[in-house]
This record gives sequence, structure tokens and C-alpha cells, in this order.
Amino acid sequence: METALARLETMFQKAESDLDYIQHRLEFEIMKSLPDNLSAEENPVTLLEELSVVKSRYKTLCMQLEKVSLEQKESMNGIRAALENTMKMVQTLQQHADLQLSPLSEEEQTAAQQLTCQTVKEMESLVEEPFGSGSVVPSSVEESKFKPLTEEMLVSVPRSIRSSVKLADVNNLYRELFNHFIVNKNSAALSVSQMNKMNMKATDSRIRILKELAIVELDRQGNVKLVA
Repeated sequence: METALARLETMFQKAESDLDYIQHRLEFEIMKSLPDNLSAEENPVTLLEELSVVKSRYKTLCMQLEKVSLEQKESMNGIRAALENTMKMVQTLQQHADLQLSPLSEEEQTAAQQLTCQTVKEMESLVEEPFGSGSVVPSSVEESKFKPLTEEMLVSVPRSIRSSVKLADVNNLYRELFNHFIVNKNSAALSVSQMNKMNMKATDSRIRILKELAIVELDRQGNVKLVA
């Protein structure tokens, strides 16, 4: 989060510096080449005044950014304090109840770490998204084109192929592939290992179901791609 805020502050500082340079350069050009008897409509001083307004707006944004930074830090501190207080309350209750406090299991530790990471990422996104982080935001129009499979469509697949696969699992894989190829406009086919690295939870049976329904196609290497 602090890295994102520092990056935004640097961006605003550079923009302000660029505006200063443009203003000084324009003033120099005016003094150097323009006649003194210009009409009001031709006078570039108006442009310089507009640049001053833009600079003022940038300074206002910088001040707002500092306020956002402070609020983000306070929010993170509040979250950490709440978690610490909750743990202390649980420990106190266990002690009063004469219960032995057992250490967190590996799964519980992993879940706690993921929760912390997710919280930090969400707080960072609140800072980055309003100013444009350069990330690709899927178009709502393209997302609306996704039509999930129905139970009737799944039943139409031969039992030898669909086996005991659940409709929700097939739709989850279908949606991930749709977002990858249609929304994010990727064209290269994906292998099973690549899909699983992207947490698509692809399996041979789910892929075969989508292939049977003519939703995906496989090349000679078994790589998957949505049917155009």
C-alpha cells in the first residue's frame, strides 16, 4: 500500500514539474518571438493562466492523496488492532474455561496469511484504481456475453464423459476460459498446467465436457482454446 502511494506521489510531482517547465518555456517563447501589440484573443497569457489553474488542481490532488494515505494507514492499523483484540479475547475465554490453547494448524495459518494479503491488496486497490494503475479492467459488455451452461446441456453429454462432474465446476472453468480469451482478449491456447497455474482448476473430464458441447477445441498437443 505504501509503495502504491509513493508511486502516485511521484507521479503528481513529476506532472507538476512538467507543467512548470511548459509554463517557463511558453513565457520564454512569448518574450522572444511574439509582438507586443497582440489582441486579447491572440495573447497566450490566457493559456498560461489556464496552466496555473491546472497546477492548482494538481496541488489539490496531492493534498487529497496525503489525506487518503493517512486514512489508509489508520484503516490498516484498525484492522490489525481488531484482529489482535479478537485473538486476545479468544485466549482469555479459553483460559477462563480451563481449555488448553492449541496452536494454529497449517491450514489455519495459511488462511490467516491469505486473509492478511487479501486485505492489503484490497486497501491498495482503493488507492490505485481511481487514478488508473494500467491494469486491464474487463468490459461489462463483454462479460454480459457469458452464458453459463444449464443442467439440460450437461445431461446431453454422454455419461461416459460427464461422469460425476458437477455443473458448477464446469461453469467455473468455462467462465475462467471466457474471461481469459474473450474479456482479456488472449489468443494463445492454454495447456492444463498453464490453466491450473492460473487457478482455473481444469481437469480432463471438465475439458472433455466443454469440448463435447463445442465450447472449446483442442490442438494436437492437447492445448485448450475457446471455439471462435
